[in-house]
Amino acid sequence: MIRSLVSGAALAAVTVFIPTAAHAQSVVEPNTVTATPFLSVSFGTSNDLGSSLGIGGAIGYDWTRHLGFEFEVGRVFDVVGDDDAIDWSLTNINANVIYHFNAPRVTPYAIGGLGWERSSVNADDEALILLSQESSTEVAWNIGGGVKVPVGERLVARADLRRFQVNDLAPDHWRLYGGLTFWIKR
Repeated sequence: MIRSLVSGAALAAVTVFIPTAAHAQSVVEPNTVTATPFLSVSFGTSNDLGSSLGIGGAIGYDWTRHLGFEFEVGRVFDVVGDDDAIDWSLTNINANVIYHFNAPRVTPYAIGGLGWERSSVNADDEALILLSQESSTEVAWNIGGGVKVPVGERLVARADLRRFQVNDLAPDHWRLYGGLTFWIKR
């Protein structure tokens, strides 16, 4: 099941790379505010815990055609999804800096940020109760990149791949997401 989810997320990300014929300029406009809800899949966790689906959202401000800022909240449902006795969820809250590159038909970008990750472990089995004490809130940073593709006058498809690193107990992980960006203020 996890392989089919990862394959589906990869397919969705690849479709974002298919160019659209009508748009050849950057999707970034100075002094605009955007909102991006997204679906994600997290994988490559430290200690090979597993992969998981997630959701989230971001509010962004594009200061110039190249430089923007973003506040993001993301939730990973269960990084040990194969183990019914343990539920391990992650919640990330980040402030990010985003740099957009100029390219025809698509707008690739690099992104990095700093924030917090809340790691919550719940165990059903009494022998696993000790693991539930590993719940914590920690400093986390992320770095990655992605691409934005216009799909309408006020709508942009977005795919993003990032690495999240945490300072202590919570698992480090990769996150691949696909989302739709809407302009709130143009």
